[in-house]
Amino acid sequence: MRPIVIALAAASCLALGAPVFAQPNQVQHANGTAFVSGGVGDDSMAALTAIENQFDLKLFLVGQSGAYLSDIQITILDAQGKGVLLTTTEGPVLLTNLPTGTYTVIGQKNGDRIEQSLAVTRGKLRTVYFRFPGE
Repeated sequence: MRPIVIALAAASCLALGAPVFAQPNQVQHANGTAFVSGGVGDDSMAALTAIENQFDLKLFLVGQSGAYLSDIQITILDAQGKGVLLTTTEGPVLLTNLPTGTYTVIGQKNGDRIEQSLAVTRGKLRTVYFRFPGE
């Protein structure tokens, strides 16, 4: 049942437009959701750190060893299972703004899948680490 819900949510995102691939450190918008992805290299990481307080959610994507990861497919679903954001990261950090609420965040890379339910409060940055096994 869960794969069907995820497929429907992804289709919901796609119905609103194709997946958006972020340019490093450039704020993008998809389905009314602002986000930025990057963090490859010291300059990019510093630039993201400088603006992170403008966002509500920070995903930090790392391997089991702690190595930074990129090219992670991220799907964010709202409490009703509606797709809010579907993107592929351009670095180990994804910053996004979401309305206050509960979300399911799904990260996928090389067959590994991590799913986490989390609450977001508008105006308050929440940092969540996604640690992928086998990476």
